[in-house]
Amino acid sequence: MGTRARLREARTITPGRARDTVVRCGSTDVMYVQRYVSVAFFFARGVDAERLADGLRRALDLVPVFGGRLRAGGDGPEIVCSDAGVPMTVLDVDASLDDAVREATDPEWGLIDRVDVLGEPLELRPLLTVRVCRLADGATALGCSWNHAVGDMGSFMQFVRVWSALVEGTTPPEVLTVEDREGHLDGVLPQDDSGQPICRPPGRDESSGQGHRMPPVREDNGTVQIHFGDDEVRRMREAFGSGPSGRLSSNDVLCAHLVTAFRDMQADPVPWNLSVPVDLRPRLGVPAGLLGNLVQSMFLPCPPTGTAEVLAAGIRSGLDDFMRSHLCMRSDRAFVGPVGRSRLHRCAPVVFDPAHRTFIMTNWTRSGVYDVAFDGQHPAFFSPVVSSRAPLSWFGFLNRGFGGTGFLLTAVVPARLAEHLRSPEGRAVLHRFGDPAAERPAPAVVAPDVVRR
Repeated sequence: MGTRARLREARTITPGRARDTVVRCGSTDVMYVQRYVSVAFFFARGVDAERLADGLRRALDLVPVFGGRLRAGGDGPEIVCSDAGVPMTVLDVDASLDDAVREATDPEWGLIDRVDVLGEPLELRPLLTVRVCRLADGATALGCSWNHAVGDMGSFMQFVRVWSALVEGTTPPEVLTVEDREGHLDGVLPQDDSGQPICRPPGRDESSGQGHRMPPVREDNGTVQIHFGDDEVRRMREAFGSGPSGRLSSNDVLCAHLVTAFRDMQADPVPWNLSVPVDLRPRLGVPAGLLGNLVQSMFLPCPPTGTAEVLAAGIRSGLDDFMRSHLCMRSDRAFVGPVGRSRLHRCAPVVFDPAHRTFIMTNWTRSGVYDVAFDGQHPAFFSPVVSSRAPLSWFGFLNRGFGGTGFLLTAVVPARLAEHLRSPEGRAVLHRFGDPAAERPAPAVVAPDVVRR
């Protein structure tokens, strides 16, 4: 941690019993066994760590998959719902809430407990870690890091809603854990889809059964956070007009505006691509509390001279026609057959293509991060914790902004572009629909329009 911190407490939270349930990972889960997703909730006042720990213990009893461990199965990894538990640390940190918010995206600052995916055996890695930072001004930061194989953001937030309800003394939402994720999906997926698997088949020069490998591209990256006010986005929607099926959403226009702005800031006018992950739960008619990775990307080209208005309309059309034109889970299974699920993690989805500037925009605005409460207070701020030292660039997370107002993009892009985005010229391009600094409400925390990293 880049400031003075004192470890107050470290323990492992367990439900006190092992359910011995074994969850067989699906094809999508297998691709994420080495990946952890890290986020931080910020509260303006103190949150009692003992109440958090007790709520977490009871939440793990209701949702044991987050307190278990992974193991290698005959056809890919499995999640054993054991009593292994969740490591939880409590620190006293000599920093203010503003300080912590300004460093929110830096894993090295110490808001989360990271898992050593290279040095620690698969069977020993916790599937969730929790860190509570008691800040010098009485505020609290709650950092969580979970293994993506357990589930997507929707799965994690369903667990957090259960945790919150147990701390607050309200009725927790229902959670659905299925033991055979692949088999369960068989019963709800349409028989026909787009016919294009998310992974490319092996090429002639690639090892048999390994598929298309992740491009060996490592750029000098930078992380930026960009805030758009509600009025600014409203003007953007009005300027872009309507799509083929009606009014464009905030997500439609923001995705289109950002990817075309990033493209136009580059010296070479080359084609780009946009990848938009889509939550399949409402489209498949399954419960919101179904755990797993129920997300699939929509992949759209962005020509070198295409306008943001046209791209926004294309995004809306693609989302409206997603189940016919983009859904590919059954096609993925046809690809997985000869590869085998146990080796699928070696393959790279086509959307992970930084060499051809594919920008991945993940939208968390409807995940409800500002709706949960601990000790009677809702988060003042929420942020992903992502490293600019990641091997990939060109990805971002869109969420609601400070106190649930406006929109906040957290993006990892090449360092040169990140520096340009912080410049007056870059800010003018990003905010051509208005100055969000004049629209931002007075939040419990103060953060700059574009955070320097």
